[in-house]
Amino acid sequence: MVRISVITPSLFQRLRPHILHFSRRYGDRRITHRALNWIKKLSKENISEGTWMAVAVDQKKLVGFILFGRYGLEEAFIVVHPSYRRRNVGESLLQRALDSLDRVYTRVAYDNIPSLKLCFKSGLVAFQLTTGPTGKPTLCLGGGNWDVEEFKESNRE
Repeated sequence: MVRISVITPSLFQRLRPHILHFSRRYGDRRITHRALNWIKKLSKENISEGTWMAVAVDQKKLVGFILFGRYGLEEAFIVVHPSYRRRNVGESLLQRALDSLDRVYTRVAYDNIPSLKLCFKSGLVAFQLTTGPTGKPTLCLGGGNWDVEEFKESNRE
C-alpha cells in the first residue's frame, strides 16, 4: 500500500540525493535543468513560504514525490515511478498538496499529456499560455485560491 508523507526541510536534506536520482531516472526527461539545480541549492535557510514536499512510499521504496517552491511560483513538479502510474499516486500527491497549501501554481508543456490530465483531473485551471524554458508552448495552471495577479507579479521579480 502506498503511503504519502510530508517531508520536513531537515528530512529533505537527507533525501535530496535520492530525489535527484529518482527525478533523473523517472522524470521522462521532462524535469528541467533549472528545476534540478533548484533542488540542489534548496536548504533549510532558503526555504520560502509555500515551499512544500511530499513523497509516496510503498514498503520503504520511493515511488513518487511532489514539490512546490513558494506555492509553485519558484518551482513545481511531480515524478512518479512508471510502474505506479495510473494507480492514483500522482493524484494522491497533488491532492495532499492542495489540502496542505492554500494555493498552487505550475507550468506544464503542451505535449506533456499525462501531467495535463493529472492537473485537470485534480481541478487545476489553465489561465495562461506562455513559452516554457525549453521553448515549448506551456500552460500556466492554478489550483485552490490561486490569483493570476500573484502569478504575474512573481514573473516580474
